[in-house]
This record gives sequence, structure tokens and C-alpha cells, in this order.
Amino acid sequence: MSSTKVSQNMYIIISSSYDILDRTFFRDNGSKDGRNPREVLAELIPDEKCTVLEMCCGTASNGIGVAIKKPNVRLVGLDRSKSMLMKARQKVQSLNLKNVKLICRDATDTGLKDEMFDYIILGLVLHECNPDLWKGILSEVHRLLKKDGHLIVLDWERQSGLSDKIKFAPMYITENICTPKHFMEYFNSDKEVFFSRFGFKVEKNIRCKYTFVMSLKKDESYTLKRKINEVSFLAQTHMLDFDNYMIQELIRERGWRELPEFERIRSIYNFIRDEIRFGYNVDDSIPASKVLQDGYGQCNTKGTLFMALLRAVGIPCRVHGFTIRKELQEGAMTGFVYKQAPKNIFHSWVEVYLEGKWYELEAFIIDKDYLGKLQQKNSNCAGAFCKFGVGVEDFKNPIIDFNRNNTYIQSTGINQDFGIYDSPDALLKKHHQEMGFIKKIAFRYYGRYMMNRNVKKIRGGF
Repeated sequence: MSSTKVSQNMYIIISSSYDILDRTFFRDNGSKDGRNPREVLAELIPDEKCTVLEMCCGTASNGIGVAIKKPNVRLVGLDRSKSMLMKARQKVQSLNLKNVKLICRDATDTGLKDEMFDYIILGLVLHECNPDLWKGILSEVHRLLKKDGHLIVLDWERQSGLSDKIKFAPMYITENICTPKHFMEYFNSDKEVFFSRFGFKVEKNIRCKYTFVMSLKKDESYTLKRKINEVSFLAQTHMLDFDNYMIQELIRERGWRELPEFERIRSIYNFIRDEIRFGYNVDDSIPASKVLQDGYGQCNTKGTLFMALLRAVGIPCRVHGFTIRKELQEGAMTGFVYKQAPKNIFHSWVEVYLEGKWYELEAFIIDKDYLGKLQQKNSNCAGAFCKFGVGVEDFKNPIIDFNRNNTYIQSTGINQDFGIYDSPDALLKKHHQEMGFIKKIAFRYYGRYMMNRNVKKIRGGF
């Protein structure tokens, strides 16, 4: 059954009880941050002759609230669910509202004329969408909204206090189960950065008890930005989730956006190399925010975080895929884990564009503390070295610092070249670690813990 059909069936089931939200999470408790978000939303729309579209309106609770309080407003409610619209029509009729029109349309292709509306409402919509729907819906909003119009978004907010987290837990769990996997990506995004990707600038952001209400305007430079993103390796992807709030907080704390371009790259490079320690994550496909949360990574996962941070501050970058011989990992992998490891291990490095040139950066994989302990333990090695996660020609003086040069730390172990890709997502669609199901489970729940224990032991001085 298609996802569209599943969604339609789900709304048929929940349409009769959908408005229970008003009696749970939307109650006004009198405090500044405990106001009913529907009332906050209505206050952002003046009582004057203007056209308002509530897109994906469901039972039209937001729009009807506006129509009641602002009789001069002409409101259109749009949804593709006939059962939801039936419930909305019942409410409109019972309230005898003459300034509301309901239509059954797809939000990504409404068939309405350009720049028709002064205000467009998206209430509890985007957290249920995947990236294709984000793009489809918000592109349609951008087209339908007048040049000086306003987009008003109501959606779930992250909870900080323990009590609020507990009270919000049923909704949080439900959304994780019932909505697409991208719920967490949207829920944890820095909303100012998220909406900027689709051509909107934040005017106001009002926090309610469990939600936020945000007013946005069109960004006039959006078309140019979109062209740059598409051409210059700056786009966000599922794995390069640089609008995640943790990534944005880190960038603000470090002041990376304010640095000159070269210093921006070098500072982020040093952070990835030394502050995100060398270690083995649960999977190569985890997003950048998860790598940051782990605080450690290997070639592929540290590369994902590196690329996300670079793109977040406007530095074009791409990924180059390879495999390396498993001998390079000997020492980090030991005993049974090493014997069972694949002969060819999936590997990648990041290529960064600076001043008209692409630089190959790989040495961010191994942190200086770990490398220093290896050099102390193997002080007699004056030439090449290939084990413990390091593969270089000159072990005493590896090229690991970025100063407008290529850097390498595992390159002598490469035995297969997969080529260059725009993103790790694109690379992993074509190539990935070749490993059977049982071995994959064994690595996830046993092997990587043993490897991380070895790495920690090495970093501590063996």
C-alpha cells in the first residue's frame, strides 16, 4: 500500500477525535509560555480584508478560530482528506460562518493562482512530512504567498523541563511511531535555518507550552541561494542535517561563521580531528547530529559531521569513496573481531573547495592524542606504517595539519576507488560495507565495543 494511501486511511480513522488536541496540549494556563497556540496564531492576522489559506487544514481548527475572531478575513481551508474536511464543514455550518471556504486539494499541487494569499497557515503539518513533502509544500506556499505576505507555522516544540518532557511523551512517542522517520530531523532542527532552505525568513517566534508559533516572510534572495546550493555542493541531506539545533548551537558558540573562509575550514577541521575522537559508531549511515552527540567517529562518520559543518557555514564540499585493506585496522581490531572483519573495509575522505581548488582531507580521522600514543609506542618506526587505523608513508611526520594542502592518514591502505559523490547519502546508495547480516549484527552489538575499548586503551598509553 502506498504511503499516500496509508496517510489517507489514517486520517479517516482519527478525524472524529482529532480535536482532542485542544483539550490536552492546547489549553491556556495563563502563563506567558502556556497560552493556547491557536489564539496566538489568530493574533498574528489582523481583522481587515485579506485572504488567508490554511494549508493541510485537517478539521480547520486554526482557520475557524481566525474566521470567528476576524470576520473581515476571507479564509480558505485546503486538505486532501475528505473525512477531515467533512468534520471541518460540520463545524463551519454549526457556527454559521460565511467567510470560510473548504476545498479538497493536494498541498503540493493546489492548482491555485500565484500570489493569491496575504497569509498562509501551516498548523501541525511539517513534522509529519519527509524531505520531498517539505520541498513540495513549502515551494507551493512560496508560490501562493503574496510578495509581502506572511507564512504562519504552528508546530511541536522541544521540551526542556523534565515535567514537560514527561507530559509531552505520549505525543512524542506517537509521532515517532505514526509519522515518517524524518520526524526527528524536523523536530530537532534549528527552525530559522530549516525555513531558510525553502525561501523564508523568520519574523517572530513565539513559544507556547508544547508548541511554537512562527511568522515568516519570503526571502527575496531565495532563488539565487537555491541555485548556489544546487551547483556548489552546499545542500542539506538527511545525513548532512546541519539545521539540527545541536549543530547550529556549536557553530554559534565557536563563531565559525565570522571567520575568514580559510580559517573557517581549518578551525572546523581541527575540531573534527581532535575534539571528535577516533572511534567506531553504530553504522556508517548515521546523520551528522548523531556523530556530534556520540563525540567520536571513524572515517565515514567523522566525514559526515565535517561536511555538515562545512556546508552550514557556506563551504562547498564533497565525498570520495574507497575501500582499504583490513590490515590497516589491525591493532584497533584484534582477535576474533579482526579475523571476522571483511578483507576490504569501506572508507571515504572529504574534498573541500577553497580559492578555486579542491583539497583532499583525510587526516581528520585520527585525533592527535591517539596518534601521539602510537608514535610513542612505535618510536623506532622511521618510514611507512600501516596498522592501528593509520596508513602513512612517513609515520614520524605524517601530513595531518591543513594549511592549503591535502592531508592523509589512511591513504596507503586504499585498494579500490569508488569515485566522487555530492554527499554521503549518494555514496551509500551506490556503495557500502559488504557484510553479511549476522556479521553486521555482531559488529553492532559486540565488535565495535571491543574496538572502541582497544582505541581507548591505546589513547591511554596501552
